[in-house]
Amino acid sequence: MSKRIVDKIKSLQENPFRFLEHHEGENYYKLRIGDYRALVDVDFKNKILIIQVLDKRSRIYKR
Repeated sequence: MSKRIVDKIKSLQENPFRFLEHHEGENYYKLRIGDYRALVDVDFKNKILIIQVLDKRSRIYKR
């Protein structure tokens, strides 16, 4: 699973918004990786993606 996560994150370099969805009511985006989700903060000015949290889908939205 860790290789799949790394590959998905690397794929963001080419076209980040192909895989990112805006999380309703929040200031961050979500990235789906199988049963896992990453909550990503986007710094548009500096063109940086910051992964805030990475966890299983069942736990990530309970934070």
